[in-house]
Amino acid sequence: MKILLSVFLSLIAALTIAAQIAKPPLKAGDKAPDFALANGDGKLVTLSEYIARAPVVIIFYRGFW
Repeated sequence: MKILLSVFLSLIAALTIAAQIAKPPLKAGDKAPDFALANGDGKLVTLSEYIARAPVVIIFYRGFW
């Protein structure tokens, strides 16, 4: 439950920031800009940290809670 809440809050924060930036939306296959979010343990992680280790796929799952 703690992880789910962290993911949800992180997604809301990312969407809020993205809405404030006046840039054209990304299309499928575009490279995502670097961003930082808190993981399930509260540690700040960045996309660039993960890309340095291996390819990354970002998926936004729209669920019904």
